[in-house]
Amino acid sequence: MDKNNINNYSITKIREAMKANNINNNQLSELTCLDKSTISRILNNKQKINISHLQKISSALQIPLQELMELEGYALEYKPHNRNIDFNSNFDNLDDILEIASFIDCESLEANVEKELNKYEQYLQTQEGKDLLEGRFLKKIESINFTGAFIEKLKDLYEIYIKRERDIADLILIGSALLYFIVSTDIIPDFIFPIGFLDDMIAIKLVLGKLK
Repeated sequence: MDKNNINNYSITKIREAMKANNINNNQLSELTCLDKSTISRILNNKQKINISHLQKISSALQIPLQELMELEGYALEYKPHNRNIDFNSNFDNLDDILEIASFIDCESLEANVEKELNKYEQYLQTQEGKDLLEGRFLKKIESINFTGAFIEKLKDLYEIYIKRERDIADLILIGSALLYFIVSTDIIPDFIFPIGFLDDMIAIKLVLGKLK
């Protein structure tokens, strides 16, 4: 797919869905809770559409999120697995979580997550970063209103971090993943599960791999 035309493909699909559902810009703004000006800029190709926009628009127009993501240039390729994975599960087993994190082969996504983790490792060594993690983690957990092994693993890692149960290098790694989870500028938003938590899962997978 020509990268210069990526945005045009997704916008064309969105415009077609709006026409089919008789939805105008103002109505789409109300359905997605996006500013009218943002909707206008996106539809006129004056603003890059991000994954948060895609998620909200896909929900409003009933377009599969994966379809919009692929039209936008995210190369989501499914890896072969020996067993089926229930995407509607609460993922009570941590192995299921890590398998979900590797279920979609998107090297660019993993590279972006790794890049963000590196930033958070540096940020965590500042007082501002420490305060942000300790002040917002539990609030973020409460706000997402989701249970399961993934959330429990995050809580376990947070307890290790707070109690300083590992050496400083490991604590920085753990803290970087927790910061990634709570910061609102996720590469993929947390509004839906499991896709919304995919990048968070990748972050945890990368950090757990380094802790071994």
